[in-house]
Amino acid sequence: MTWPDDDWSLSNSQITWCSGTISGFAATLSKQPIQRVKWIRQTSEGPTRAYSAIVAETVQTRGYRGFFAGSAAAVYRNVPHSVLVYSLYPHAAALSRRWLSRDGETFSSRFVAGYMTMVGATVVTHPLDTLRVRVSVKQSTPTSSFLGEAAALRRAEGLAGFYGGFGATLVGAGPRGAIGFGVFETAKPLAAEHEWLRERPALAKVVCGYVAGLCSESIIYPLDTVRRRQQAFGAAHPINRLSVFAALASIFRAEGLGGLFKGISLNLIKNPAATAVSFTVNDVVKDFLGYRADGDDDLRRTATLPLPVDKDPLSRSGKPPP
Repeated sequence: MTWPDDDWSLSNSQITWCSGTISGFAATLSKQPIQRVKWIRQTSEGPTRAYSAIVAETVQTRGYRGFFAGSAAAVYRNVPHSVLVYSLYPHAAALSRRWLSRDGETFSSRFVAGYMTMVGATVVTHPLDTLRVRVSVKQSTPTSSFLGEAAALRRAEGLAGFYGGFGATLVGAGPRGAIGFGVFETAKPLAAEHEWLRERPALAKVVCGYVAGLCSESIIYPLDTVRRRQQAFGAAHPINRLSVFAALASIFRAEGLGGLFKGISLNLIKNPAATAVSFTVNDVVKDFLGYRADGDDDLRRTATLPLPVDKDPLSRSGKPPP
């Protein structure tokens, strides 16, 4: 098989759309069962429920398929969110380099770029996130669907209902993205200094992604608890009439410090792993498709495709170099 003289190529924007889509699917499927159990525990008021009780109730009321309730809603939210994040980050990184470090990327420039990226993506995808939580935490409505929940929420609470917990989300999203991208992009060159990891680049990306996820999730978890409760309980619940910090104080008074960290043990397994999957898959797909880290959007790079042995893969025309 031979390829035409004009090799197939994609722009950087097209590549990040592809890598973001694939990484969004991969991260969603890798964490959904644990995500559901964690959310049910996190959004329950009063004494902390045992994981075993939540698992038993889920199996009894919805069967083993209940652990994947909300998977479609998660895909509807996570894939657009992933595409936006990985498409926006290169542009945010270029801006932050101009502002903070003209000589190259630093942790501070990556931190700021991650902050801007996550805030921008969150503003767009928060309504989808609210629906995802509503569908996932319901135990008694096995037929609840993404579109059905959207219609019910629109009738009951209006458009404002789709932005339940938005304040907590916005406060937490920036630091999550800042820490995640800052740690991941800074850790990659550090990992390359170790021969064992340098010889295993995919594993190095997984390790860096896991560390990034562990750092970001541990720091912002109390804010995540507030936003999940505001999203799950709806506008009529008292917690939605409180500011972010008032809600944190209310949960602390009623349930103690443990109330702010309900479900964190699963979160420290699930989210760092999902972050590692997302970052790694995104980087691997970008490498495969020929993403140019130092190129502007109008610069193109030939995708990695099998070429006949008599062609020089560095030649744009496919002819032997002079």
